[in-house]
Amino acid sequence: MVGSRRSFLKKGLFGGLVLALGGTGLALYPSAQVGVPTAPLLALQPASFQVLVAVASRIVTAKGADPVAIAHGIDQALTRVPIEAQADLNKLLGLLENALPGLLLDARVQPFTRLSAEARDRVLESWSTSRFVIRRTGFQALRKLCLATYYSEAASWSALGYEPPSNLNASAYDDSKAGTPEWLEAQAKADTP
Repeated sequence: MVGSRRSFLKKGLFGGLVLALGGTGLALYPSAQVGVPTAPLLALQPASFQVLVAVASRIVTAKGADPVAIAHGIDQALTRVPIEAQADLNKLLGLLENALPGLLLDARVQPFTRLSAEARDRVLESWSTSRFVIRRTGFQALRKLCLATYYSEAASWSALGYEPPSNLNASAYDDSKAGTPEWLEAQAKADTP
């Protein structure tokens, strides 16, 4: 009995060591570069930017959509949120990229950026229907960020058949200077006879 217990412990320790080394290898599997940043990154980490480019390429499939421009738009928007939210998005993108959770939850052994387009679609689909709330809400956050960034640009409007009225702001009152010393001076001059 002692021999079998000792053998069991040795096998268990050896198996644990193999799993730890294999898991570490999967966790350290490098990302692929799927897009080259065209400007300095403001809130995203370089690896997160690559994952976001890969996500944007699968979520925004409209003709002429530029995943790198979408990722830069999101990076720019992130400068207006708290640092904690920036860190959370970087962590979410790291979770999506990491091959170890990918193996455990999606049966994939490669980082997200190294997958084919079809495999990326399957991973995003699994995130959208996952039983884990973090994956479902993470997918929705990435989806909404990508779509909002793409459709907020005037270049995307023609694909929708939307043509904004010409001279849209011509009749708008410019109150952006209201209350400034220059504005107050101009008002005082206008009020004097």
